Amino acid sequence: MEGEDTRRTTAGNRDGKQTRTPSEFGGTGRRNAFDRNATGEFQFDQVVRRGDTTISRSVEWSSERSTTTDEASSEGRTTFISDGGVDAPDSSRASADAEPKAQSGTSTSGVETERTAPIAPADDSRRAHARWYAQVGGPVETSAVVRDGSVYVGTENGFVCRIDRRDGVSDWLFQAANAVGSPMPGPELTYVGDRNGNLFALDGASGAREWTFEADAGVEVSPILLGNTLYVAARDGQVSALDAATGEQTASFRSPARALTSMRIAGGTLYATGLDGGLFAHDVDDGDERFRFAPSLAIAGAPAVIGDTAYVGTVDGDRIYALDAETGETEWRYEADDGIWSSPAVGDDLVYVGCADGSVSALDARGGVVRWRVQTGARVWGSPVVTDELVYVCNDDGLLLALDRADGRLRWHFRAHDSLVGAPAVGSDAIYVGDVAGTVYALPP
Repeated sequence: MEGEDTRRTTAGNRDGKQTRTPSEFGGTGRRNAFDRNATGEFQFDQVVRRGDTTISRSVEWSSERSTTTDEASSEGRTTFISDGGVDAPDSSRASADAEPKAQSGTSTSGVETERTAPIAPADDSRRAHARWYAQVGGPVETSAVVRDGSVYVGTENGFVCRIDRRDGVSDWLFQAANAVGSPMPGPELTYVGDRNGNLFALDGASGAREWTFEADAGVEVSPILLGNTLYVAARDGQVSALDAATGEQTASFRSPARALTSMRIAGGTLYATGLDGGLFAHDVDDGDERFRFAPSLAIAGAPAVIGDTAYVGTVDGDRIYALDAETGETEWRYEADDGIWSSPAVGDDLVYVGCADGSVSALDARGGVVRWRVQTGARVWGSPVVTDELVYVCNDDGLLLALDRADGRLRWHFRAHDSLVGAPAVGSDAIYVGDVAGTVYALPP
């Protein structure tokens, strides 16, 4: 890959301080919890409930104006400094097993099923209860990430949290200027991008900013770490390869994917999709285009690549396609009843797909024949997640469903406080999911 233009990497303070210009805090995030332009002090209270005990983690921030200037701006800067947080137990609050309040007009008994094999009625499923649930300061609309004993979460108002998955208490918090995507934890650093075009490398132990890479468009797509190289995709289609330790750009190319929404690397190929421009496959080393598929259709989710086949859904056209992963030629297609906004999931010989009409379908991976289909009752935005026995799927009514992989039978369900948009994250001993009310839940698998 040859660089088409130059990006700037800036070193960050290693003492936990994050510095931004006032103009950077005027972003377009939808649900800002406070005025980040204001000077003075403000506080973020994280509440974690587990058993009969509630832990309130009070994180205080102070902001101050300075007269620091640089070549890019003559305005004074605002510096935000976190105290790291203080835990205070409070047993007077509700326990983690208390039932989250259901939205009006919704019912877990409304889960309908359509399938080729009989299953138990939805009323026979058991209702799961959270081991703990923690408030994280803003709407969670992307998938949580589980890695090495921690859960990483990004919010629509710019919080990045690393949470201890045993008890739900945050280890550290980082505040970006705008909405962030799913974090990418690495061995030493954690990487996360925001809507303003910043890619932050955070110290894995403290959350302090180590360096920042600046793109020309938003980088909410989760970066991909391969060895010592970090791949970063911006909304305008620019893909950059960075030295994972320093943030130095080593190569770049521009994908024709317009309004880029996802990126995946498999078998030496980088796949990029866009809401204004289809699926594009590039050589991961030099960026050469290998093929393009449906360039006039909107594709939101990354393809699932298994062996020599790539499975991808379209928002326009309402279809699932199985493609030759090397050439992009169509092997089969399945027509759904509404748009597909997420990535399919593949397990053994089945392809699992969530649809905006609220359905989840299991298709034969070789021919696209429907094995079973379940109607969840509300739109499905996030990708299904497959384990050895179950398929986990979330919907817009705040339901997390655990379905039997073989026949779609509903094993158990959980209702969150609000809509579930991102896919659940599966750990070794729990399932983690965040809702748009800003709550992250830990559930038994």
